[in-house]
Amino acid sequence: MRASVSLRGILFVVLVAGSLGLKAAAGPARDNQFNSDPKRFERRAMSILQAQGFATDRRAFPYRSTMILAARGDCRIAARNANWGSAVTEVYAQDARQIGPVSYLYRGNRYPTPPGLRVRLGRLEFEILDRLGVRPNLHVLTALAASPACGGGDFGLSDITVAT
Repeated sequence: MRASVSLRGILFVVLVAGSLGLKAAAGPARDNQFNSDPKRFERRAMSILQAQGFATDRRAFPYRSTMILAARGDCRIAARNANWGSAVTEVYAQDARQIGPVSYLYRGNRYPTPPGLRVRLGRLEFEILDRLGVRPNLHVLTALAASPACGGGDFGLSDITVAT
């Protein structure tokens, strides 16, 4: 029978206690506060599109984000907050099927699927800056479907941020 506790066991206990202590001291992540008012994204997206001469409307869904619909001439757009990521890509594609294929916009870039790792790193950056006392805006992953008449632009939706 061993009388001494292994060094690995002690190190493990210290690391677990330190990790839990830091998490308890830091408190919950503030980026979840964004989800408490999803209308912030809706207002921001509609404002951006209206400034470009689009007529806008909302289509609400019971268990997913509201879709912003916009029209200008023959150009039709559907945009929505895609923070639920890849879990709802098929649903978003189905909702926008009459408009066009869905792409995902985040921090000035366009992706064919939600950039999960990039979004997670962005949230980590947000949380670190927030803990340091900087009040950063939260970048929003945006799902965008546009009709062929729109010409493939992002319409100013590729880098939407909202105040938290």
